[in-house]
Amino acid sequence: MNTYEFTFLVSETEATKKLEKALESFKGKKLDETSWGKRLFAYPINKKTDAHYFTWNIHIEPSDIAEFKKKLQYDKLVIRYLLMEKDYTQKQKKSKVKKIDAKKE
Repeated sequence: MNTYEFTFLVSETEATKKLEKALESFKGKKLDETSWGKRLFAYPINKKTDAHYFTWNIHIEPSDIAEFKKKLQYDKLVIRYLLMEKDYTQKQKKSKVKKIDAKKE
């Protein structure tokens, strides 16, 4: 199974339960969830001006991704979505910041 970052916009928060069931129907599972809250759009999308933003890290087979995307495209509750392959262990590693000294002239 590969790990993917799944970011989506829905008009109602109850839609997340339906999406989780759809993910489970493809033998996928949700690893973690981040809610960005309700935000306004820069321009109306399908006559809507705001939505709830969510990001999930999910495990799903690569062979099931095409069918999962097709289901998302026809789902009226999902306004927009973005599905990207991700290395989940990157989130768990601490990033190291290098200090760069500015050159004096």
